[in-house]
Amino acid sequence: MDVYFIVPDKCTECKGFHDEPQCAAVCPVDCCVDDQDVRESLDTLLAKKDLMHL
Repeated sequence: MDVYFIVPDKCTECKGFHDEPQCAAVCPVDCCVDDQDVRESLDTLLAKKDLMHL
């Protein structure tokens, strides 16, 4: 049985790469759900992307 999980500190919601988060786009059972209590701004997500993809 395969188990997948998202590392929040590394997730950029695919900002700067794709129009939508790819995990949600390919998930066969719609288990990638948005957490309304945890929101990151576009600037924060793009800064995280830039930090990881030098």
